[in-house]
Amino acid sequence: MRWVRVAVAVLLVSLVGAANPAWACACGGYLPDAESRARVFGENALVRFDGTQEEIVLSMSVQGQSKKAAWIMPVPTAAKVELGDSDLFQRLQSVTRPKVVTRKTYWPFRDLGIMGGGRGDSAGAAPGAAVDVRQQMVLGPFQVARIAGTSGTAVTDWLGQNGYAVPAGLAENLTPYVTEKWEIVAVKLAPKEAGESMSGATPPLRLTFPSSRIVYPMRLSKGASTAQTVTVYVAAPYRVDASTLPVADVKPELLYAGRVQGESYAQLAAPTSFLTAYSVTYRDPSRITDDFAFTRASTDEEFQRVRYVTENDGLLSTLAIVLGVPLLLGIAAAFIAVRVVRRTRPGQ
Repeated sequence: MRWVRVAVAVLLVSLVGAANPAWACACGGYLPDAESRARVFGENALVRFDGTQEEIVLSMSVQGQSKKAAWIMPVPTAAKVELGDSDLFQRLQSVTRPKVVTRKTYWPFRDLGIMGGGRGDSAGAAPGAAVDVRQQMVLGPFQVARIAGTSGTAVTDWLGQNGYAVPAGLAENLTPYVTEKWEIVAVKLAPKEAGESMSGATPPLRLTFPSSRIVYPMRLSKGASTAQTVTVYVAAPYRVDASTLPVADVKPELLYAGRVQGESYAQLAAPTSFLTAYSVTYRDPSRITDDFAFTRASTDEEFQRVRYVTENDGLLSTLAIVLGVPLLLGIAAAFIAVRVVRRTRPGQ
């Protein structure tokens, strides 16, 4: 069977009649309700792959407030949809943060690159129907519908008829996935209490499906209207390289590579215990033409960023340096002078 790339795309507001709303999300779009100006400025995703199955856990970072929102998620085969762990990404950020190394310095040499000071980071449808509604369910704060369509237009028509705002260009951007026979997971999200607004990070949602390779969706992101930052954590039996990029000349930054163990990281248990993390910002999302694809790296060498912190060693050490250096220089000068005088005396 020919596997195609997975996509997780388009956050939409659940509001009928919004005219040509702006997209803003690394995975496709976030549309606030008509009374707000909320935008998604980034996303965190954990991609787990054990060789036969892939799992994506996704959470969006929202700036501003919105009363309703929705996700549209194309997947290559029928996916199991569940709620994700609410503090997953906090733990991942903790394990992948830079190692802090303290360097001593001595006033007045501080921040001059002298005495070991340093700055910065270093590395190291039912047949014949236009849309087939396969399943509808309520999952925590989400209302989930799994659908299949004969065209991108058929899918967006169904979305519009069921309370989703449809941005210009969505049908065109969905067409490659529909052509490749992907299933569409449409997910609505609303606040817990009526009248409340949503802001901050969206609750994580987990999708699990069969796959023979590691992919992360980005093709729908070309519809985003603002710069987007994407951080992808890949858990696999081995270290991975980003072998296919959404924008060929925009390289992601490697944040971390290493084996993760411990009860706090049960989701990264063997065989998917090697974690590789990348982050990238797309300042012009319209240039995105492909998904991320990850393949096994040539080595399982571990990597962790290093952040250097400069500290002054204290008053006494400073005085020792400030007073001691001239004193030593004076003693040396006196010794040299004595030697010179002795050599110039008659008979010496």
